[in-house]
Amino acid sequence: MTPIPVILDVDTGYDDAVAILMAAGHPSLELLGVTTVAGNAPVEITTANTLGVLDAAGYRHVPVVAGAHRPLLRPLGPASDAQQKRFSFAATREATPGYAADWLVETLLAAPEPVTLVPLAPLTNIALALHKEPRILERVKEVVLMGGAVHGGNTSPVAEFNIWIDPEAARLVWQAGWPITMVGLDVTRQALIPPEDVARVKALATPRAQVVGELLDFCVQREVEGWGQPGVQIYDACAVAAVVEPGMLTTQHCFVDVETQGQLTAGMTVCDLAGRTGQPANCHVGLGIDYPAFFQVMLEALGE
Repeated sequence: MTPIPVILDVDTGYDDAVAILMAAGHPSLELLGVTTVAGNAPVEITTANTLGVLDAAGYRHVPVVAGAHRPLLRPLGPASDAQQKRFSFAATREATPGYAADWLVETLLAAPEPVTLVPLAPLTNIALALHKEPRILERVKEVVLMGGAVHGGNTSPVAEFNIWIDPEAARLVWQAGWPITMVGLDVTRQALIPPEDVARVKALATPRAQVVGELLDFCVQREVEGWGQPGVQIYDACAVAAVVEPGMLTTQHCFVDVETQGQLTAGMTVCDLAGRTGQPANCHVGLGIDYPAFFQVMLEALGE
């Protein structure tokens, strides 16, 4: 089967790094490149982290292009101390010259077939690319993004981090008219990786598995040993896995919009599951995930 061409847009902290190496390593995917944006940390750090994990795992050929240093209309909001850290993996190259929105437009228009966009970060780069060249809509097969929540946020009571950082960009992406699958907190909270499965990843012999194992070890120390959670929540890995095996998700096709004005609700993904607005459905909203299927894709991506 011909691999699915994908582009990842990231603000690389721990979960982005795992997702990047899954996309680089899974035989069903062809990673065309990675664009970076400010989110978990300033774009200089997210870019360095992206280059570091790819180079450490042997993927020096994958283009990495830096993008927006702040949201469209707001200052860059704070992230957790853990996610802002600069990784110890040292890059052996500089980022590809250019600007992420321009590179996205050029790459999508030149691709021989429509590409799947996998945004795992605030959606600033994607919104800028859309504004620059609306024709990219025709060159995107679908958007499978990690972001949003139906039932409660992780940054405000109602907003998930990626959408909260740049709600104006997110609203533009949802209003664009392309197929969207939302892999939000309702999915990622059901895909906690327990320590015994972390050990299975670390037992794999590939360089990418060794890098991921080191990252997951930190997450186990923080979330399992520190917070008492049963496993680690590697948000962005769920979106990459869903591109490989869409059937692992339970979704509902409905209308979604993003709140940009509310003093208490900015960044909320308003998911009209009951059809009360009468608006046409524009998003497949993830509500659940088959954990064994998810973890099997992770093993396939990180193993031989």
